[in-house]
Amino acid sequence: MSSVKEIQSVHNACALVEALAERQPLGVSELARITGIEKSAAHRLAITLNRAGWLAQTGDGRWQIAAALGRLARGVATAALTTTMRPRMETLRDRTGETVMLVAIEHARLMVQDVVESPHTLRITAPVGSELQLLRSSAARAIAAHLPPEELAALRRAHPALDDDQALASVRRRGWAMNDREIAADIRVVGAPILTPDGYPLAALMVCGPTSRITAARMKQYGGLVAKAANARSTR
Repeated sequence: MSSVKEIQSVHNACALVEALAERQPLGVSELARITGIEKSAAHRLAITLNRAGWLAQTGDGRWQIAAALGRLARGVATAALTTTMRPRMETLRDRTGETVMLVAIEHARLMVQDVVESPHTLRITAPVGSELQLLRSSAARAIAAHLPPEELAALRRAHPALDDDQALASVRRRGWAMNDREIAADIRVVGAPILTPDGYPLAALMVCGPTSRITAARMKQYGGLVAKAANARSTR
């Protein structure tokens, strides 16, 4: 064990932020009860974190994570996920010969996080940071199939035509989803969710290409490959 003495106030600040990340918004009394920090100390920490731009206060005086900290956390998480998945994406591209994308749902929008392009002249691609069509997307289906009920309900409020429960259950059983010429007549795509150890869908990998190369017969093969790449043991 390290002999370096921890700074208790920093430890408490971390506990405060973690509690808010899980249950926000919270009042000072609730924060004190959840974290075990004395109420006046919890209040001083909240004020300090607010002045640092990490916490924001609601209209009724409770505390929540500030947008700036949320953006920072998402950026770090995306960078870490991209670093982890990039070698797998390159391997998947080499095995299929097609473009591989890492995508995530952010505020009910399907966003491209990273791309490894096919070497073919005729290929399907999209810029990093661009928005893709969510409805009928294999990646969106793969993610939606594993969302907690409240998050799935929120996604359906934004996209009422999202697949029904029976269709999403089929995706869960298979382990991957498909878009068989549903968005464009000459494109097929297969996608699989990247799951945390407790089953939460962080993002999805998808293999996309023209129907001239991704035949109907190859979709099952590629679906198995993308599911394996998305959820190798080292994924966190």
